[in-house]
Amino acid sequence: MTRFLSSLLVASSLLSSALGVILTDATTIAKDYDFVVIGAGTAGNVIANRLTENPNWKVLVVEAGISNEGLYLVSTPFFGPQASPNKAWTWNYTTVPQTACLNRTMNYQRGKLLGGTSSINYMIYTRGSHDYWDNIANYTGNPTWNWTNIEPYYIKAENWTEPADHHNTTGQFDPSVHGFSGPLSVSLPGSPNELSTRIFNTTLELPDTYPFLEDVGAGNGIGLGWMQATIDVDVRASSAQAYLAPKFIARPNLDVLIEQQVTKILFTKNSKGLPHASGIEFSAGPGQRKFTVSPSKEVILSGGSIGSPHLLMLSGVGDAGELLEQNIDIVFNNPQVGKNLVDHPALANHWIANSTQTLDIYRENATDLTLAEQQYNTTGTGTLVDNVSPAIGFFRIPANESLFEQFTDLTSGPNAGHYEFLWRDGWGSFLPVPAPTVGFFTTITQVMLAPASRGSVTLVSPDPFTFPKVDPGFLTNEYDVQTARYAIKSARAFMNATAWDGYNLGLAFDDAAFQTDEELDLFIRNNTAPIYHPTGTNRMESSAKDDGVVDSFLQVKGVTGLRVVDTSVFPFIIEGHPEAPTYALAERAADVIKSAWQ
Repeated sequence: MTRFLSSLLVASSLLSSALGVILTDATTIAKDYDFVVIGAGTAGNVIANRLTENPNWKVLVVEAGISNEGLYLVSTPFFGPQASPNKAWTWNYTTVPQTACLNRTMNYQRGKLLGGTSSINYMIYTRGSHDYWDNIANYTGNPTWNWTNIEPYYIKAENWTEPADHHNTTGQFDPSVHGFSGPLSVSLPGSPNELSTRIFNTTLELPDTYPFLEDVGAGNGIGLGWMQATIDVDVRASSAQAYLAPKFIARPNLDVLIEQQVTKILFTKNSKGLPHASGIEFSAGPGQRKFTVSPSKEVILSGGSIGSPHLLMLSGVGDAGELLEQNIDIVFNNPQVGKNLVDHPALANHWIANSTQTLDIYRENATDLTLAEQQYNTTGTGTLVDNVSPAIGFFRIPANESLFEQFTDLTSGPNAGHYEFLWRDGWGSFLPVPAPTVGFFTTITQVMLAPASRGSVTLVSPDPFTFPKVDPGFLTNEYDVQTARYAIKSARAFMNATAWDGYNLGLAFDDAAFQTDEELDLFIRNNTAPIYHPTGTNRMESSAKDDGVVDSFLQVKGVTGLRVVDTSVFPFIIEGHPEAPTYALAERAADVIKSAWQ
């Protein structure tokens, strides 16, 4: 039986046999929940799993999207780029025209299914540096957010897993900094890649600029190392696959309701006259019946950096002036809800490859892709077991560069990168344009890790089924343009190393014409795209306590009974990919919630 057919049968049996566990009928839910979690995404499933470790607590998770089971593009690591955008399981947001990107609008995807965006992302697992977490601790005045306290949560979450090809991984990671008994599988690449030797030989040739890093998750994050990804041998390891695994979903005190969108958080006055989150309202869609449920302890909002501020504003928590414009009753005036949106601008650089074996063969000859799928479906091996890159690199711009004569360094510290490289053995792009129909290519995707530009999420309607206005504000700060320009030059220097002699045949047609700084800046503005890492729209307050949306225990300011646990609460964007930090955040938040109620 193929993996595709098997996954369909698993999905069918799960939904049909798990009545009262994974639900689609809102009339069947209980009335006596202790906690309600809004959103079965990366963080929400962690919270649900950890709280139901206490058999005396009953938890309901309400998810707007569908089940993650039986979705071949979702479960197969290689198809991560095809899992979005514009699918039945994505939210399908579009940004407003980005004024600093030649007024282009951009797809802005979030996962709308069990697992949330962990079910559609590229599975890249980066923990961030010591400096990142220590910076959060210093900013909030809460030392429990520092690296020393957070690292054990990474280890708790992880189940380090052998790669699909079971090759010898000695020297490719440091076992002492990883966990081997958690729910979340993390692995190294499981299929040979023709770029890997050249990538790592470049670290030998240019070690001062591109040093080798044995383990990109050890906290000293400058250098180039093997990719770590949330892959369980040969399938995606999403938060649904990990934290809602059959042994967890079978708990009698855990219910998951899907295909129901929470439309409002309900508030009453507590004994002190403060607004208290007493329940939620939800519905399957416009014009459909509305339901309510009221937990006895807390509502936990895990809707992500777009969904969470949107729901807070719909519920009356946000900028009073903006809420009044939409005729929404004000529960608590906090102008910072939905502000401080920050995301990583990404850009693909292309070279012509002297090869006929790049991943472009799947475009050149559909038979090759069919054969790869057959191998994957029958043996769980081959190209399709891996995500987008065999390696990942985090690099800093030297302190003596002219950039820092004009701008302050915005990274968390010396262990955090200014830019990142990912390598694709073939043509890769974030732009909604077709790939070339012929030719073989190599791609370095650069990611700006500490951007200065900020955007926002704002209401355009009191209707919960109308998307908010999403404005990441890409490249609105010149610092980001100059950082991107430096990264392009660095990528070209990397590919001009002797390790690429005979393989790199020069810049591809879309890059070759852009050489001067002015030309590169135009290239940047015309080709920058989101990598879908929105962060900070409900950020934690600083130690001054006169800002932010949540306190350092993730409780929403100005109300009681409500926390936010997702990427929106980070006060800064991670110099890496936010999936792993969000797992660590949620693992710690679960302990905070347990401590509050035990």
